[in-house]
Amino acid sequence: MNALPPRKNERFTVLIVDDDKEMGRLIKKVLDREDYQVRIAENATAGLMLLQQRTFDLVISDFRMPGMNGIELIRKAKQISPRTQLILITAFGDVQTYLDAMGAGAFEYINKPIKMGDLKAVIRKASKAFSAESEDTFQQKSPD
Repeated sequence: MNALPPRKNERFTVLIVDDDKEMGRLIKKVLDREDYQVRIAENATAGLMLLQQRTFDLVISDFRMPGMNGIELIRKAKQISPRTQLILITAFGDVQTYLDAMGAGAFEYINKPIKMGDLKAVIRKASKAFSAESEDTFQQKSPD
């Protein structure tokens, strides 16, 4: 099993936003085994509140939820935490939803049913992208 890339002295932090409690717990269980620090929010409003309280490296959100959908969540999450990577998952995928998600700032879009191996591969890519962006930001701020 390929472990997800660790960060120096810190665990990669993931927020799962899904109104389907079983799906949230299943994804959390898989990511816990990969040694990620994982939190779950049962709706977009709760997810945004958590994002305002602390920084997450990655948000995995369902598309269809009561109150606010995943694309709206992505837009608001990017305003709160622009460097956070976002993955949208959905059972109702079509080309327009994909384009909307990517246009809103999603890192990736995954259709349900989710294959956990595929999800872990996408998270590895998101982790590398986050680490590379963090390194670029650090180098830009460092005096020469």
